[in-house]
Amino acid sequence: MDMNVKTLYSENPESDIWRELEQFTYEENIKKYFAKRNVEPDSELINSITGSFLQAHEYFKSANVANLHISPLLLYYGSTNLLYGMTNLLSGEKCIVETHGMRIDPEDSECIADTKLWFNNAEKGGVHVFARALDMNKDLCKYGEWNLKELFGAIAEIAGDFESCYGDSSKIVFLDVFNTPEGKIEKVYYSSESEKKRVNDTLNQVDGFDDSYLNRTEGRSLADNRSYFILRHKINGKDISEMSFSGQPYLRSDYTKNGKGISLSTELNMYISLFVLASLCRYHPEKWGSFVLKDGSGEKLLIEKFIYYAKRMIPNIVLNNLMNTRLTYIPEKYKSTDTIKPIGEHQIKDIVGGEIKKQLTSEDIIKSIRK
Repeated sequence: MDMNVKTLYSENPESDIWRELEQFTYEENIKKYFAKRNVEPDSELINSITGSFLQAHEYFKSANVANLHISPLLLYYGSTNLLYGMTNLLSGEKCIVETHGMRIDPEDSECIADTKLWFNNAEKGGVHVFARALDMNKDLCKYGEWNLKELFGAIAEIAGDFESCYGDSSKIVFLDVFNTPEGKIEKVYYSSESEKKRVNDTLNQVDGFDDSYLNRTEGRSLADNRSYFILRHKINGKDISEMSFSGQPYLRSDYTKNGKGISLSTELNMYISLFVLASLCRYHPEKWGSFVLKDGSGEKLLIEKFIYYAKRMIPNIVLNNLMNTRLTYIPEKYKSTDTIKPIGEHQIKDIVGGEIKKQLTSEDIIKSIRK
């Protein structure tokens, strides 16, 4: 879905985002939203939307003060309610959700991220219903076994922590953008031959890369001797980059599952990851409780960072989809960026005189040509 971009001033983005979302807890606001889309909602549809947003906010508020023992469970339920309300608003009808559409198996996992995951109930499983509302229509059941580590590795906001924690490569390549007289170029820096290979392999698995970019070339910075790839867009090449929470663009490689490529959006990656963590909280407390209390690997820090970003980003993404606008909240207040230089009386006379002189000269030339 192509979105407009809008930057808003905010001293407390989370509160402001929820203030915007809470408009959908009022019947009249829901009717106005649907009126713009020529939909006449019945009372059941309206109640399903108001109830889902009210519950979602309560879950998120509770998650704000809960520790890691239960915060993933609260965030998963809150996100489920948010996505349910969003889906009903976007579709104009009450969607039917029978199950989560996912199941896990933590038995053989050495670390939390090794927890295995499968998808089911492609028709009425919640994750499939919400994915379709987000324009992702693939049947996830056909892509076999997954694990939490794969999902974490495709979330840009924790990519660096992921690589430090697990020693594996993420699916993210961050882009440094430069404007040149010849147009925009993007650079991808690397510091070793192994990292160069990792970047190359990741770019080769980015869906649509060859259609968007010319063959990449290499360069080296004279200032700090850093090496990098140079990426230049084809004349009609589509911009396939995504934007991280910090505002830095990046490319994300596809998953390869059962011999087929598939890409999941950030919100789906986060939602599915929350399901895995919530299931461990709820149904495997002996494993989850021990991890929260005794983890010595540092994985707990990664999960806490993921929880922070999920709590901040999922409501923002839902609001973006409902408004069809990418909303960015910043703490800087509005300020003028244009500079107007005052012009004195004598300068005005000189400018006007010069223009008159040019006009008279042009007319003399034209008359001489006609003669």
